[in-house]
Amino acid sequence: MPKLVLIDGSSYLYRAFHALPPLTASDGTPTGALFGIVNMLKSSLKENAEYIAFVLDAPGPTFRDALYPEYKANRAAMPDDLRAQVEPMIAIVQALGLPVIRVSGVEADDVIGTYAVQAAKDGVDVVISTGDKDFAQLVGPHITLTNTMTGSVTDEQRVPEKFGVRPDQIIDFLALMGDAVDNVKGVEKCGPKTAAKWLAEYGTLEAVIANAEKFTGKIGENLRAALPILPLNRTLVTIKTDVPLEREYTQLLQLPPHKDDLSALYSRFGFKQALKELQGTDASHPSAPKAAAKPAETDAPPVLLPEAKPGEYTAVLDWAAFEAMLTTLNAAELVCFECRRAGLLRY
Repeated sequence: MPKLVLIDGSSYLYRAFHALPPLTASDGTPTGALFGIVNMLKSSLKENAEYIAFVLDAPGPTFRDALYPEYKANRAAMPDDLRAQVEPMIAIVQALGLPVIRVSGVEADDVIGTYAVQAAKDGVDVVISTGDKDFAQLVGPHITLTNTMTGSVTDEQRVPEKFGVRPDQIIDFLALMGDAVDNVKGVEKCGPKTAAKWLAEYGTLEAVIANAEKFTGKIGENLRAALPILPLNRTLVTIKTDVPLEREYTQLLQLPPHKDDLSALYSRFGFKQALKELQGTDASHPSAPKAAAKPAETDAPPVLLPEAKPGEYTAVLDWAAFEAMLTTLNAAELVCFECRRAGLLRY
């Protein structure tokens, strides 16, 4: 079947920014988010899809802001170091040959939702590359989610395992819980287990509302207090699937990469590994490396991190050590990661 890959670019940007340390180019330009995006895009490009797009939020308010002025009001302004990476990110994505889509008045989620539903109706297999749980409401026979950071795939079977409700109940599930990130206030003290329990018993948000008087205790009081906001919540968390779009999904074609532009961008930001891969990449398929040429006898061997014995560690504190680590990992037959959170460490 044909395949459409829809990349949640706005999610990519924030996830990469918060997942990586504050890397900079030699001139001090922040590059952490860019570095993460370049690496996360590799997974999407390996899909070898017939259609693909990188979708971003457009500047300015959306219809949700008009419905609820407090929508996302608790979000801090975009950090300057992140804002400085937006335009370079777009330049890199375009140089890779990917269509970049932004539609005013709606969020990237709504654009992705519209393309996904249209393509699925035509029997096209749709892969949404994102880490946003809201997209679970779109999962169906032809629509799956993939998280490039964790490698996980969410399909129709995985949604109930992960959330405790079916894909068609996700909207009601989110409306009941609310969303602190978007400042959508749900039923107080109603977490995922409670929301899933109510929907398992009553099926829909409408049925929960209709039977609100039957709920006892403090949680019942909280539910009844939240009744006026629940219909609005449902609208706010629903991904639109009818956004007017200038381009059909069949026009979302990957073009050959602009290798000169990519080389200039990778060089500017110090992405030496990406630059090496670009130089050994087929121009028509940027994710498919050519067969490696036999290195000349005069070539220097790749720099590897020193092999550590049990109890020994190597600190990666500069670009040279970081690239050496990447070379070591690429050459390894098996890699194991242990993720820890301590102090300001983020993963």
